Amino acid sequence: MNYSKMTKDDFDRILYTRLNEENLQSIVNIPGVSEIVSRHFNNDTLLNEETLQSIINIPGVYEIVSSHFNNDILEAWEYEQYIKVKDIVERIELWNPEFQRTIVLLNLLNKLTEILYDTLDLKLDKYVNLRALPVREFHKETVDKYSAYPIWTCDFEGSCLVGAEKFEIEPIDLILHRFGDD
Repeated sequence: MNYSKMTKDDFDRILYTRLNEENLQSIVNIPGVSEIVSRHFNNDTLLNEETLQSIINIPGVYEIVSSHFNNDILEAWEYEQYIKVKDIVERIELWNPEFQRTIVLLNLLNKLTEILYDTLDLKLDKYVNLRALPVREFHKETVDKYSAYPIWTCDFEGSCLVGAEKFEIEPIDLILHRFGDD
């Protein structure tokens, strides 16, 4: 898992969601926090009107608390990435070349590969079988004939998804011209 793709906003969003499951006393009981809070309040009793947010904003507390919940945050973020993958794969499976453009499929595949390769260190073929993508019936014979190109699918406009490492869109007429099948 490549956690460098997690932004500070992602981290904070998950941290504050996680903190909503805690109470003020459980946060103060994290080793190191009570000492900072005591110094901040001049060893006075923690005021009842203090909130979790005001405690987290005391200098030094955020760092201790975020470190304490770091593993929980990483697990939550990783889970979010798998949920995104599942959602995108479902949308790819619903893509229909009879009335949807190939650019829709290309955008979905680009989002999916970004998450899979850059974040989860997984391969596309674990989630999507490119050979099983639907093809507009009118172009099916051409796609099958030039599958070594690689041409994966064509939509109702004749826009085809092609490419091995990087996906692109090419018009079917250009593909046919390249192979001398005008």
